[in-house]
Amino acid sequence: MSKRILLAGGFSLVLLAYVLYNMYTGQPETTGTVMVPLYESTDNISLRGLYATDDSVVVVGGSEGVFGFSLDAGIHWIFQQIPGAEQSQFRSVWAHNDHTFLAVSAGAPSYIYRTEDRGQSWVRTFSDTAQATFLDGIVFMDDQLGFVYGDPVDGHFKWLETRDGGQTWTDTLGPVSIDGEASFAASGSAIGYGNDILTMVTGGTVSRLHVSFDTAKTWEASYLPLQQGLPSQGAFAHAWDGTRLFIVGGNYMEEQDSTQTAMVVDLATGEEDRVAMALLEPLPYTSDVVSDGKAVYFTGTTGVRMLDTALVQLDTTAMHALAYSGKYVFVSGPQGRIGRLYNGDTDGLNTLLDAIKAARKH
Repeated sequence: MSKRILLAGGFSLVLLAYVLYNMYTGQPETTGTVMVPLYESTDNISLRGLYATDDSVVVVGGSEGVFGFSLDAGIHWIFQQIPGAEQSQFRSVWAHNDHTFLAVSAGAPSYIYRTEDRGQSWVRTFSDTAQATFLDGIVFMDDQLGFVYGDPVDGHFKWLETRDGGQTWTDTLGPVSIDGEASFAASGSAIGYGNDILTMVTGGTVSRLHVSFDTAKTWEASYLPLQQGLPSQGAFAHAWDGTRLFIVGGNYMEEQDSTQTAMVVDLATGEEDRVAMALLEPLPYTSDVVSDGKAVYFTGTTGVRMLDTALVQLDTTAMHALAYSGKYVFVSGPQGRIGRLYNGDTDGLNTLLDAIKAARKH
């Protein structure tokens, strides 16, 4: 596959126009929040797996067995097709550090791959060829204890546990499912961990929040007031913002529909945040959400949005996934697109653009 970095094209025209406008009109030097294109493939690769382990290391996974990583916050990228996984869709990825990565495939056959040398060699640490198995996400509570989960099999969500950082996996019983209840691998964010709580959101016939306070030994479930009843409806992703949990979704077959696409609940009090939910009423189908502690960001096929005091559309480019590194918010999507949200002055933005442009030449 191509390794070209493309800054031309629709993905970056809005940003280019914005920079030129500021240069020639003498507008204030602060930019607001803009999406900066980092990478765009010439191949039709969909990047739904995205994870940032710190402000330097970012990993992505995609269709056709593609895995990529950056060690400098998205300026340079190295991509490869994992051997033996050419037909896999890596919709969930993880990085323990700058050299140990994991990739989880969605769909049958289901695989988990692990590398300790930045992809020089990969080990398949889990394999399941059953047609009923569909893995949806991965989360680690620390460097050793982690979980991969998938759609229900025989009345329970598929649940895999590792206690050695992903070198081996044990098949255990996940949360009890309702007939027709499923989960989504649209961004790998239907499973999460925060505030010492393990969480999972679902859709299909019902949309529910599953919560575990004891590292997946027991689960509690509650119904969500989101779209549900059809295989294309439900909660697709969730993210913590302090003690608040933002849960988003909708109907991926009706991407403009903003009916019951978001819920915000403060798990410290158990109360819904009706102010935030009112601000999110215009939100259309959303495949991922993330918070940087100052604002909350949303993405989907209709573009990228931000919520602080109001819901603002940052970009109309279709994207799938978001990840927060502690400093940066990254975004990935169709056509191998990867971006980074920038909020600062125009000098800093121009410095970033210059670094990306220099990376293109190598």
